[in-house]
Amino acid sequence: MNDPTDARRLRQLLVALVLLLTFEGLLRKASPSELRVPLFLLKDVLVVVMAFFVARMPLPPALSMLSVAYTALAVFMVPAILMTAWHDPILAVFGVKQYLLYPVVAFATFMAFKDSKWETIFTFFRWIALLVIPTTLLALVQSRLPTDNWMNMSVSGESMKNFSSGGELRVSSTFSFVAQYCAFLNAEVFIVLIALYGSSKKNLIWKITLLLLVPALVLSCFLTISRSAVAVNFAITLLAAVLVSMKFRMRNVLHIILFMGVLYLAVVAVNHFSPKAAAAYTTREDGRTIGFSSELRERVFSSFFQTSKDRSMHTLLGNGLGVMSNGSDSFSSYANTWRERFWTETDFATTLFEGGYYLVLIWYGFRLFVILLTFLHFLKEVTSDWSIPMGFCQAYVAVMGIFATLALQPPIAIWWWLGVGTMLLFSWKCTEPPEADQKREEEENKPPPPRKKIRGRSLYADVIHSRK
Repeated sequence: MNDPTDARRLRQLLVALVLLLTFEGLLRKASPSELRVPLFLLKDVLVVVMAFFVARMPLPPALSMLSVAYTALAVFMVPAILMTAWHDPILAVFGVKQYLLYPVVAFATFMAFKDSKWETIFTFFRWIALLVIPTTLLALVQSRLPTDNWMNMSVSGESMKNFSSGGELRVSSTFSFVAQYCAFLNAEVFIVLIALYGSSKKNLIWKITLLLLVPALVLSCFLTISRSAVAVNFAITLLAAVLVSMKFRMRNVLHIILFMGVLYLAVVAVNHFSPKAAAAYTTREDGRTIGFSSELRERVFSSFFQTSKDRSMHTLLGNGLGVMSNGSDSFSSYANTWRERFWTETDFATTLFEGGYYLVLIWYGFRLFVILLTFLHFLKEVTSDWSIPMGFCQAYVAVMGIFATLALQPPIAIWWWLGVGTMLLFSWKCTEPPEADQKREEEENKPPPPRKKIRGRSLYADVIHSRK
């Protein structure tokens, strides 16, 4: 059993990390320029502190396979790290954190809640789910503000007018960029469902509030006018339906069909109450409100199979880890030189450019292994009662693990590893005997043993000596 104090510290760090990811953009926009870089790096500091607590805890068997794969990745990345350090030692630090630091979040998520009661886990996800409310409200406000308002500017104070689509601004809400807002909305799909399924003992007000998060989430996706929000969440929903069906329980299949019907009604409502955002997205997607346009399919295909003909993209060990990572050009002149030349927008192009064919092999091999590992846990261990929220979680891990820019944007990587840790945590909790949760509750409610006073010693002295 983990030290309760260390586990509690990890839970506090996870809450702080989620809040920082959610409100970092707003904080950086509102802060003086001197504080913007420290705020940008604060999430990395939090993950490093998490790593300290994780290293102190014994490794549970449920994480052994992930630990072995992570260790192998670290060993195989040594040549790429040395190559990057030869170009720029500071850039090597950026590369290491982009590829090797953020998996700590998965270990931390599991260890923070491994010995916790179910209600403690539900409370964590319930409050993360409620973050949909402030982010949606601010996105609505931004959509009605002029493009030159400070909230619609980038974190560096530049106009985001060029990122408009169909005459409508692609809002970023409380986040630094639209892509980070979309990543939050992608993760909220399974987080909201966990909150809903864990609210059975809550009162009616709580249940109604959590149910209203579903249409709010749909509205937020269309307010971004981004395929990364609408199309990716649609893909996650389709894959989740397939995964839930693999559990062969008719009640859950009917529930997932009902849920998809609710999502469709929410889309219809968005078209009615926010027609401009819906129209802008529909125009961008060749008249489709739901589904995948031919342009989107072409972009996904070309991101993997039609990379640049530039020779710098086709090397064995690449041009340096972290070159394209957000913020690296502010600390590394070498990265800045490359960034002034061109930008790799997709994850595959970034991996190929930074680490060559060698990094493509080990990095994507590692990600596919993680997806397969969580999928096997889902099939073997997740009970039918949790197959719907965990089906969405596994679908999120699979879709984002293949297509998301994990090598490019730290917040997206952090959300993904939170999903991986959640999948492994619930798989393990589903196989844990119910007596374990009852035992924890008994331990927490157990009165402290009576203190025996030693003759000739004051009660104060007795307390001091007992602490020693």
